[in-house]
Amino acid sequence: MFEHVLKIMQSCPCGRRHTLLTEECVVAPDAEEQMKEYIARKGWQNPLVIADENTEKFISRLPFPVKRAVVDGHAHATEIWCAKIGEAVSAERPDVLIACGSGSVHDITRYVAHERGLPFLSYPTAASVDGFVSGVAAMTWHGQKLTFPSSPPIASFANPAVFAFAPARLTASGVGDVLGKYTSLFDWRVGQILTGEYLCEELVALETEAIEALVEAIGNRAAIGEEAYCTKVMNALQISGLAIQLSGNSRPASGAEHHMSHLWEMHRLNETNDGLHGEQVAVGLLAVARTYHRALADGLDYEKIAAIDPVRVMDRAALAPVFRDLTDGILRENLPDGTPSSSSLTRIRLTADTDRALHEAEKLLPSAEAIEDLLRRAGTPLTPGEIGLDDSPAFLAKSLRYAPYVRDRLTLLKVLAAAERSANP
Repeated sequence: MFEHVLKIMQSCPCGRRHTLLTEECVVAPDAEEQMKEYIARKGWQNPLVIADENTEKFISRLPFPVKRAVVDGHAHATEIWCAKIGEAVSAERPDVLIACGSGSVHDITRYVAHERGLPFLSYPTAASVDGFVSGVAAMTWHGQKLTFPSSPPIASFANPAVFAFAPARLTASGVGDVLGKYTSLFDWRVGQILTGEYLCEELVALETEAIEALVEAIGNRAAIGEEAYCTKVMNALQISGLAIQLSGNSRPASGAEHHMSHLWEMHRLNETNDGLHGEQVAVGLLAVARTYHRALADGLDYEKIAAIDPVRVMDRAALAPVFRDLTDGILRENLPDGTPSSSSLTRIRLTADTDRALHEAEKLLPSAEAIEDLLRRAGTPLTPGEIGLDDSPAFLAKSLRYAPYVRDRLTLLKVLAAAERSANP
């Protein structure tokens, strides 16, 4: 798969020039030694390691002197923790940052690295998310879940002796994040079909290769052993992060299933949420896949879709009861220039071929039953109740209805919700 990355960079049939800022992506037993050699080649003298209280212990595996800044063990990537790490950077004046942890530690580090113009290295301690080598940071900023352009790591060094022995729940979360690409890729193709949005078939193929390799590993987990299995998960996560870099945004790796996760993290419908990112994505994936297959089997109402009215869809009075103090931010996200004409919904163009094209795309989306089987074997949660959310059908329906407004990204879920709201304001 990494060879496929190089091929895409050299010459891609889509006609675009894809670039990577990550120079090395190592998954090997001597990852720490390779990191030491890399730092020496770069001439860096003052590394600062960012870790949390759970991953700080792995700093001792690094065979070179470092300084450290440690966040709370349950810290999320917020403006508060970014400010605290920023203070540590000001005090220590490092020439390179090292993210030692999983998702939140990496997002905090990449944001601060971007803000301060510093390079950073990735040292993942669990195969839990696909954001290790991505170029975007998923942050909870003043309560709203936002994605910021940030710095990808200049190199990544992952040791199976570290990440393969993380709690099994973290690895299962990583599997959920990878399998979530089923609906991510479907939604990307929906965007292409309905709006003519750019889509790179090579990046779709790259993500698909990663998913297929992981599915094979799930089926052969007992035979290949736990360390090899976790390494397969990590490789798939790294490939997904590289696809985000190559694309220039998170489109290949984030669709309606991630919007469900982001909504729950914003605590607009729920007060608590016990799910890890990949667990939330897994629950969102299953709910979204069921919704998509059901909608396409029943037949899409193209008259309703053609009549979508962004003014009605983005009505403050309809959104405020759910998003409350975040409503202004949600409106800015969905209406970039402040007017309904800037909504992604206005770019929908239906043709005589639209229905056939959507059903062809559906063939690439496994059945909800097949997805549920994979998630169950991987050990991820399947229902909102398993991650501390309301397990009622009403809560899930409301999540499906409001999650699309977390991002101004066209997904089939957003089309369905907007069509219904336009018809029944």
